[in-house]
Amino acid sequence: MSGQDHLSPKKPILPIGSRTSLRQVLWGLVFALTLPAVLIAAIGFYSGYRAEREGMDQRLQETTRALSLSLDREIEKSEMALHVLALSPYIASSDFGAFHQQAREVGLASPSWVALIEPDGKIRLNTRVPYGEPLSDSTRRTALAKVLETRKAQLSDLYIGPATGQTLITLDVPVIIGEKVAYILSAAIGTEVFQRLIADQRIAADWNAAVLDRSGRIVARSRSPERYVGQLASPVVRDAISTSTEGNMQSVTLDNVPVRTYFSKSSAYGWTFVLSVPDTEIFASLQRSLFWLVIMVGCILIGVALAAILSRLVARPVDQLVAAAHALGAGQSVTGATTRVLEFDTIQKAVAEAASDIRKQAQEREVVLAGIAESEARLRLALSAGDLGSWEYTPSKGEFITSVMCRANFGRRPDEPFSYEDLLAAIHPDDRQRQAEAVARAIENRSTLHVEYRAIWPDHSEHWIRISGRVRGGKDGSLSLVGVSQDITARRLADERQGLLLHELNHRVKNTLATVQSVAAMTRRSAQDGDLLAWDAFLGRLQGLSKTHDLLTATQWQGALLEDVLKNELEPYQDAMRQRIRLRGPQINLQPSAVLALGLAIHELATNASKYGSLTVPEGKVNIMWAVTPSLNPPILIVEWVESGGPSVSPPKRQGFGTKLIQRGLAQQLGGEIKLAFEPEGIRCVITFPIKNVMVDGEVEEEDKRRAAS
Repeated sequence: MSGQDHLSPKKPILPIGSRTSLRQVLWGLVFALTLPAVLIAAIGFYSGYRAEREGMDQRLQETTRALSLSLDREIEKSEMALHVLALSPYIASSDFGAFHQQAREVGLASPSWVALIEPDGKIRLNTRVPYGEPLSDSTRRTALAKVLETRKAQLSDLYIGPATGQTLITLDVPVIIGEKVAYILSAAIGTEVFQRLIADQRIAADWNAAVLDRSGRIVARSRSPERYVGQLASPVVRDAISTSTEGNMQSVTLDNVPVRTYFSKSSAYGWTFVLSVPDTEIFASLQRSLFWLVIMVGCILIGVALAAILSRLVARPVDQLVAAAHALGAGQSVTGATTRVLEFDTIQKAVAEAASDIRKQAQEREVVLAGIAESEARLRLALSAGDLGSWEYTPSKGEFITSVMCRANFGRRPDEPFSYEDLLAAIHPDDRQRQAEAVARAIENRSTLHVEYRAIWPDHSEHWIRISGRVRGGKDGSLSLVGVSQDITARRLADERQGLLLHELNHRVKNTLATVQSVAAMTRRSAQDGDLLAWDAFLGRLQGLSKTHDLLTATQWQGALLEDVLKNELEPYQDAMRQRIRLRGPQINLQPSAVLALGLAIHELATNASKYGSLTVPEGKVNIMWAVTPSLNPPILIVEWVESGGPSVSPPKRQGFGTKLIQRGLAQQLGGEIKLAFEPEGIRCVITFPIKNVMVDGEVEEEDKRRAAS
């Protein structure tokens, strides 16, 4: 009997309805793998493109917003310069020649010039022409009337100057003398200022940036400014900026380039910065994505062709293997003819060695079970490391299974029984309703369970517990909740502490801003009284306040030592031998508010000593002593400042600004008192505070008390 006769007596009996061949299954497998891959790749590439597009929109919108802020700062510099000029004493004294020179040197961005205009429109002077040259009246009566009405600075839109023929922007600021608008300072600014602002941003050559005034007219433009400055922006852009403060849209530039336009409008002046990017650059990312998608589809098609070849190679030996299996089932011998496929030859050998394979499968099963046991051990270790307790609750059976860590989360011992009723009883009464609703909702919707509530331990301590779980269906159709528990008390306490710290930081920042506001208000009054050095003094006080802030920051705003506060302010005046300024007193830790107020007071005393007192000569000295008087009721801290070796001192005719600042800061903030004695040999200043208002800890060590008393 030939080999063909040996394998052909019985044809395979196919089940009724089986009409799918192995080749069809292989082809179906190929398409089942390739089509989802193509679809997922297309979705992935499209999502990547969308993400890149959204990221570009966000970056360009933020860039436009930053450029709009730069535009605001450029205008604010000019407005600030005009406000400073408005305070010039030359205006009040009608010394217009001196004011003309001062206005020419104010440092406005070029090209620009300043004019001083009376409310009726008469121009007193204009820095564009020499002082004294005849000037015609202003034609901008409406703009001047608005300044008189609002008493605030006004910025015009772009217009053509009647005298120069240039495209200009005008910034008008009122000059108030005696609660009355006596004059109007008007700065005419050329568009070149804003053109340089755009040039400084280094906009890409194929991009376009523009500055628009409130009417949508182009003030400056990165591309072809000589052609488009003064024209209205495209209607699409003007419609967009009229309805929103910032955004983006598709548009076409005035030179017919399709672009994606981003804009941001200034809330202060109503001007808009516009940035346009060509569509070709934006769509470049889509083209890259499409290129890689085409490459991937090509690779998949090559894979399909290879799969077709492999399916033929696989189907042929499978037919041989099926015939051999039927022969084995019929009790016939199976030849050892090779299928030319290593795996199929192995299967043929496995059929002959079935018993051996069964034993091997049993051994493999043991290995798998050992792996499962090891996996469970790792899971228990991970739960233990994260302080997570596991639990399972089956409502229909009333079963509640908990791990040792879960029981520990509720204050129970490992061997202590813990039922679901015990859990409900342990929940804080105010939180039980929330827990019940969360469990019912999770079971009803078969959704995840996340709930946090307070648990009362057997020792009556209160703990926060976080519960997470999922609904699981059993073989018998019952539903159960399976999840983990975690004690989050420490985290909740940390959140509360963080909230307190934020509240404290807000309080301290408000106090600091109130101090700066007070210094600024008093400095402004000094400037109005004719003190030309008031601005320098104001900057010096801010620098002193900044150094004191640095000292507090180093201690995380927990206070600072009195000696460190003094050294922080007086170190610039100390000599190499450290004999010029002497400090003596106990170690006292001051509250942050006391550090700021005392630092400002010492700064004023040191500044005065360096200008008029003992620190003006090399042999001059300053002795600072402090002590605590716990015997008084209430106890007080005394700080004494004594100057010597300097020029002779005489009492001032009026109280200075520094003295007012010290007294206001110490009296209002700390309840302190200052006494100044202008003795001929030098100034003597005694400052006293109630201890409870300035010290972090109201107690002083006994050794420090004795040293203070001595």
